[in-house]
Amino acid sequence: MNLRQLEYFKQIAESRSITRAAHLLRVTQPSLTRQMQQLESDLGVLLFYRSDKGVTLTPAGQELLERAEGVLAQVRKISGEVGKYATEPKGEFSFGVPPSLYDIVTSRLMADYIDLYPEVRLRITEGLSGTLHEMVLTGKLDAALVSDVEPLDLLHSRVLLQEQLFLVGSNGSNLNISRAVKVESLGRRPMLLTSRPNAMRTIVDRHLAGLGRTLTPKLETNSSRLLCDLVMHGKGFTVLPYSAIFSQHRAGLLSAAPIDGLTVCWTLVHVRERGIPLAGHRLRERLVDILSHHARQGSWLGAQFLDRPDPIARGHKREAWI
Repeated sequence: MNLRQLEYFKQIAESRSITRAAHLLRVTQPSLTRQMQQLESDLGVLLFYRSDKGVTLTPAGQELLERAEGVLAQVRKISGEVGKYATEPKGEFSFGVPPSLYDIVTSRLMADYIDLYPEVRLRITEGLSGTLHEMVLTGKLDAALVSDVEPLDLLHSRVLLQEQLFLVGSNGSNLNISRAVKVESLGRRPMLLTSRPNAMRTIVDRHLAGLGRTLTPKLETNSSRLLCDLVMHGKGFTVLPYSAIFSQHRAGLLSAAPIDGLTVCWTLVHVRERGIPLAGHRLRERLVDILSHHARQGSWLGAQFLDRPDPIARGHKREAWI
C-alpha cells in the first residue's frame, strides 16, 4: 500500500465511480482498476461492492477511508511545513472560490498563476461558501475564499475584501448606481433570490429580521447566471454583489442600486493545524494583487480592499501566509 493508492482509493470512494475517478485523476480506467486490485490484494480484503450503477464501500473500505483521510491530511501538513522553504512552487494545491467572483477575479487569477508557476498542479472548485467552508474543514480543499457569514472559529481566516450588495433590476427599472435604496423596500418588489443558506440570502434575511420583517421571493436559485438572465428580461429584482453582475452592468444590460447596510466580506481560510505550501503563498499573493488593483482602480463598484487578519492568528508566524 502506498500514498498514491490511498489518493486513488479516496477519489473512487468520493466519486462512487471508477470511470469518473479516472477522469478526475487523469489516469486510464484500466490502470486505476489495477491499482485498486493490488491494494485489495495487499490488504487481503474487498474494499468496494461493484455494480452497473458504480461502486460502494464495503465495511473494510469505509474503515480504510476514515484512516486514509487522516493519513493524507498529515502528509499534506508535512509537505506544507517543509515545502515553505522551497524557492519555486511545485506540487498540488486545491482552492475554492465562489461563482460570483468568476468574471472579475477567478478567470484572471488562474490564467496568471498558470503562466507564472507551471510546475504547480491546481485543483479549483467553484461552490457556495457553506460548501467550500466544509471542504476546507474536511481536508478536501487546502484553502478557500468564503463569505464571513460562515462560522470561522475552527479556521484561520483573513478578511480580504468587503463588497456592497446591490438591488439589481432590468434597464427599465430606474435603479441608480449612485442612489442607495433601503432594505425594507425589497418587500415591495417582485424578488428573485438565492436559496438558503446562500450567504447573500442569509444577509438579506438577517437584516429584514432585525426590522421585524420577512420576505418571500417569487423564485429561489443558487445560479447567479439564471438570476441575472431573469432580471434582464424584466421578471423581477435580485440582490447580488457587484462582482456577480460586473460584465452585464458594464455592458448596459442591467441597472443596480446599492442597498443601505448590506455588505459581504470575502475571507481567505484554511485549517489552523495544516501547513500551507509555497504554492499557496504565491496564490494568495496574486489574489491580493488582483483584489487590491480592482478596488483602487474603481472598476469594482462597492468594493473595499481590507486585507485584515483575524485577531486569533496574530503573533502566530507559522500561519502568517493568510
